[in-house]
Amino acid sequence: MTKKSKKILKITGILVVIIIFGILIFKLMPWFISLANPVVRNEFKTYISSLGWKGAFVMLGIQILQVVIAVFPGEPVELLAGIIYGTWGGLLLCMVGLTIGTCIIFYSVRALGRGFVEWMFSKEKVQKLSFLNDNKKLEMITFILFFIPGTPKDILTYVAPLTKIRPRDFFIISICARIPSIITSTYAGQTIIDGEWWKTLGMFLLMGIIGIAGILVNNSIMDKNSKK
Repeated sequence: MTKKSKKILKITGILVVIIIFGILIFKLMPWFISLANPVVRNEFKTYISSLGWKGAFVMLGIQILQVVIAVFPGEPVELLAGIIYGTWGGLLLCMVGLTIGTCIIFYSVRALGRGFVEWMFSKEKVQKLSFLNDNKKLEMITFILFFIPGTPKDILTYVAPLTKIRPRDFFIISICARIPSIITSTYAGQTIIDGEWWKTLGMFLLMGIIGIAGILVNNSIMDKNSKK
């Protein structure tokens, strides 16, 4: 295949993905946002429960979509998984969906290139993470950014494949580093079902405090590396 043919194929692939993403965002974004409403969550829980074992696959598909289409908020999905399947069942479902979604993103970015990522997040946002390309401690920095609450994990999932990081290392790092955050959300969902509202409020307060601290640490890391 000639270079021109490869370029045409890549551009075509990017356009197809953009169209698909655009349709999904237009159709599903209102629903994802509505999950913040307790009434909507309860209605959806009842629906999923009525599906029996098939409901797990519906939730898995939603989790994968949330990971791949980065503009969808992740916390409501994780909270809903905890409400339906409990702390550990919700964690397992989210981890499987996260793994599949991360694999899809990684290999899609490796195939479509930087132009696709810049369409998703803008050139300026991608440029802020360009320090990862030259960082000798790439794996450690990647782990820290995924582990800290409040960091832009969605864009990081798309930018990391543009670096020299190996697929296996990235999958292990990005997935394991998110476990504490996911457990926090699924546990909060479990407390809602158990009617332990004081625990629920406590978890949300804790998540808020940790999130603010994470944002400050993330900004510090970004500022430090952008000056290099």
